[in-house]
Amino acid sequence: MSAAKDGFFRQSAWLAAATVLGGALMTAVHPVASQMGDTEYGVLGAMLRLFLLLGIPSGGLQVVFAQQSAAAVTPDLQRRLAVTARGVLCGIAVVWSTLAVVTLVWSEAIARRLNLTDATVLWPTLAAAFTWLALPVFKGLLQGRQEFGTLGWIGILEGAGRLGAMAVVVLGFHGHAAGAMGAVVFGQALSFVVALRATRSVWLAPGAETDWSGWIRRAVPYSAGAAGLLVLSLFDLVYLQATIPAAQAKAFSLGQLYLPAATIGFALTQITVPLAMVMFPKIARSVATGVKSDALALALSGTALLGCCGWIAVLALPKLPLQILYFRTPANWMAAPLVPWCVFAMLSYVLANVLVTDHLARARFAVVPWVVAIAAAYVSVLVILKPTLLAMDPLAAYRLVASVVAGANLSLLAVAAWFTWGGKRTSTT
Repeated sequence: MSAAKDGFFRQSAWLAAATVLGGALMTAVHPVASQMGDTEYGVLGAMLRLFLLLGIPSGGLQVVFAQQSAAAVTPDLQRRLAVTARGVLCGIAVVWSTLAVVTLVWSEAIARRLNLTDATVLWPTLAAAFTWLALPVFKGLLQGRQEFGTLGWIGILEGAGRLGAMAVVVLGFHGHAAGAMGAVVFGQALSFVVALRATRSVWLAPGAETDWSGWIRRAVPYSAGAAGLLVLSLFDLVYLQATIPAAQAKAFSLGQLYLPAATIGFALTQITVPLAMVMFPKIARSVATGVKSDALALALSGTALLGCCGWIAVLALPKLPLQILYFRTPANWMAAPLVPWCVFAMLSYVLANVLVTDHLARARFAVVPWVVAIAAAYVSVLVILKPTLLAMDPLAAYRLVASVVAGANLSLLAVAAWFTWGGKRTSTT
């Protein structure tokens, strides 16, 4: 094995191990949180996805800063990077302040739209969104500099902090969804402080004049692509929470049927996405230096191998991961028929993510409008299906939602593959 391949797999293995450990710790939150009861657990699941979706305004920033940081090979480019990081962090503060004002003024209306019985849960969700908006800047700086060790520890600390605080809130004080989201804030704060300190030498460095208009033109396609990917991986639970009225909440049992299966599917992304994260700065630096890299082939083959093994395993034993994760709540094992669907949907997603990430790392943005279009079509289909879903048997309705997610991600995979191997690649500088 060449030194480059050995380095790629060593870095991927560490980041994957750290991500898996961090993901395992965050996944371990679910058997604890499920002790709150089906309704509160369902609300928590939706809020976890909602705060991630609130990060859409900065969704592309990790990619943008990873690319800029990886390409900052001269002192002048490094000074421009420092100014850009400071300016974007100030912009994030303005965006979050706007979200806070909107929540303050319309909290009751938002709660009604999401079928929440208590608007209090929105506030810790908003607090978690602040760190989620800012973290992509710091993670992008670390990723671009290939500091995968620190990136790994950030994930581990976030998971450990979330799990520990969740145990105190739910098991110690019998808290509900609002308190459980407070535990999420605690874990986010730990990772935020570590990322802030680890990158201070970059964003506190002396600056140089920056072409903001040019930077924004480059950032928009990155952000649009990342936003589309976020919607395709996170929208389903928020949609279901907003769609199922309170009168049907018990019958549909979101926290016992769909959320457990979706959690197993989401776990697949925790194992495989690190490969794309390691790939990105290597591709970006390869473009900047003109040195050929085989990172795409390595990331894609590793993702396919891990993802397919996971899908085959749940096809054979769909109930087993639920029995392991929800060993204290056997009612959640009823989600077993949905597990293969949710895992397949995420398998399609992670493979598409590798290909789209390769295009973004090379600043080839022709695929981005397709990502956005597929995400918009996906949301539209779910909205159109609302009356049909509410009239169906809950398990059949959830299977339909999972199949829509899978169909959207398969479409994205097909488009990304065409742009990678069959279509004409378009470069943008």
